[in-house]
Amino acid sequence: MGALDSSAPDRGSANNLNHNISDERELARSSIRKDIWTLVKEAKEREKKNVESVESTMYVVGSKHSGKTSIVFRFLDREEAPTPTVGLEYTFGRRTRGVNAVKDVTHIWELAGGTYLSDLIDIPITETNIHTCTFIVTLDLSDPQSLIPSLDHFLSKISSRTTAILDSLESRGSKRPKALRAYAWKKFGPDHPDKNALTPLAVPVVLVGTKWDVFRDLESEKRKVICKALRYAAHIHGASLVFTSQKDENLVAKTRQILSHHAFRTSPPKSIQIDHSKPVLVLAGQDSLSQIGPPTVYDSTATVVGKQQVATWRQWRSEVERVVGSTGNQQQVPERVDVQLQPQPLVDNVRAQKDEDLERLRRANERKAKEKDFLAALTGGGDKAGSKKTGKSYSRSRAANMGVAVS
Repeated sequence: MGALDSSAPDRGSANNLNHNISDERELARSSIRKDIWTLVKEAKEREKKNVESVESTMYVVGSKHSGKTSIVFRFLDREEAPTPTVGLEYTFGRRTRGVNAVKDVTHIWELAGGTYLSDLIDIPITETNIHTCTFIVTLDLSDPQSLIPSLDHFLSKISSRTTAILDSLESRGSKRPKALRAYAWKKFGPDHPDKNALTPLAVPVVLVGTKWDVFRDLESEKRKVICKALRYAAHIHGASLVFTSQKDENLVAKTRQILSHHAFRTSPPKSIQIDHSKPVLVLAGQDSLSQIGPPTVYDSTATVVGKQQVATWRQWRSEVERVVGSTGNQQQVPERVDVQLQPQPLVDNVRAQKDEDLERLRRANERKAKEKDFLAALTGGGDKAGSKKTGKSYSRSRAANMGVAVS
């Protein structure tokens, strides 16, 4: 027998190789099909979003004279001069987008009176809109002593109202409360180093420090402490913080961008500014306790998170009081409102129409009374004793006696 040729191909190995190539090709085709279907699905989802209208609600609250109306007007591109807000006022904003001309709407409620009328906030916040709402809290940076009390009050009010609504929904088996709380944590991510120290509110909150043009002239140390305290409050509550001034179009544009993000789901600002010598801009989830740092003086009762000690809000409040003076509870005295100084065209027009209707009715009644007296005089006045009788029988009996006497 001749020797075997070692160079002859192994048929079994060739078959295995062919099978492997075939499997790889099939896997590649399957992957391509999967990628195509994924792309189709994503395109359908984008198309669905493009034709669905967005409806949201924004509540603008804050200390008196802190520029709430100015912020609303600049957001809506309204050029008229703002007038003092009375009570709880409503307006809306609308945006048309896409080739389908989809109309997005945001409902805007503005609360006047500072902390004094804050109970009115319970009226527009309901179970039906809690999942679409955002709170805009304005803080007057030109009045450092009122900043912390005002901030404390409104954050507490927002927390208590939203918690009451979510607890009510949860008791009836609604899944919205769980979804809202999960969304509030989502902005921090699962590995945020401060997660054990945070108590984010279940609804989005934007803290707007107004009158930056005045605040920037404040002493550097005071400005630094206030900025850090506000950053701390915003961070632990899961809120965004932005400083603005109606005299700076750049800052107005950034504030509008943040509000538009919450109202119409547009892109938020990408920049971040934590330098206290510049207008602060930090979105929810962007800050950290290590970046904020501790107050100058804090005791051993500070909370330990990870490997660092974290000051409490009470200690930050004491730090602010140390540099700007007492920020104790400032009870606001209700102001008398002269309604005549606040014209409302629609209400005034309706009132004028009703006054005219009342005057016409009064004249008609006078005319009927005179006609009745004239008829009574023609008939000799009738029986005075029976003049108080009423009813059809009385009328008919009088008509039967009316006639010309026969001689």
